[in-house]
Amino acid sequence: MKVEEYYDEDTLKKVQSVQKQILKDVQKVCEENDIDIFLLFGSALGVVRHQGFIPWDDDIDVGVFREDFSRLKNVLEKELGDKYEFLTCENNKNYACTVTHFQKKGTKFISKDAINCDYVPGINIDFFVYDHLADGWLARKIQFFEAWFLGRLLFLSGKGTPFIPYEGAKGTIARSICSTVRTVLKILRITPTKIYHRFQKVSQRYNYKETKCIASFEPPKSWLNVTSKSKMYPLKKMPFDEFEVYVPGDVHEHLKSLFGDYMKLPPKDKRVNHRPLVIDFGE
Repeated sequence: MKVEEYYDEDTLKKVQSVQKQILKDVQKVCEENDIDIFLLFGSALGVVRHQGFIPWDDDIDVGVFREDFSRLKNVLEKELGDKYEFLTCENNKNYACTVTHFQKKGTKFISKDAINCDYVPGINIDFFVYDHLADGWLARKIQFFEAWFLGRLLFLSGKGTPFIPYEGAKGTIARSICSTVRTVLKILRITPTKIYHRFQKVSQRYNYKETKCIASFEPPKSWLNVTSKSKMYPLKKMPFDEFEVYVPGDVHEHLKSLFGDYMKLPPKDKRVNHRPLVIDFGE
């Protein structure tokens, strides 16, 4: 077990190696079962700009369409369940995050805000599910706001200590608000699972019909990844270190929406990662 404030280079490379192997295993099973998955967000940026990981990054973001997600979970549990496991609010009532983790059994990847939680995050890849987005301007705004609000509420409903990126009076106010919200949720017995189910209903509200656009509602700024299937297909296959991965067909538009001039390296003080407090490779 390794406990540290920041990564050393060897540890980061080892984390990336484990995550890359998870992705390889998942992609192989998905190709054998005709399930489309693709890298997006920072992982797609790594593929386009670095032909692999962003050098300081420590996660892999994988997109999947809602209509494929149930089958993907069933197939991965059947084919890879001896090595990996899912972590969601549905299989662990104490997990308080909208993102679906697929993690290596026996490992630990515990951040500061999860150190006191009643579950053990492992070294993982993240799944982001694409749902249909409302066509109307107002309905779309409401869907985005509800998903964003429920996502933040879900995080506050957990037992971890939220990271507040502010100092001084602003930080004090933010911490007071978080503490008050958590107390109210506890008094009302509103659990992470209840909030997560509501989040899922909001995300899938328009899946009964073919709308013009789709989006993943898990990210904090979900409105930045709005697209359509016609833009995402055909998926592109691009190099990722020694193997190849899939990215959306509109990957350049996707990255520009998220990062602006995405080929320009950020300054060193902006090169952030998850910096876990506890890392255990299970060896």
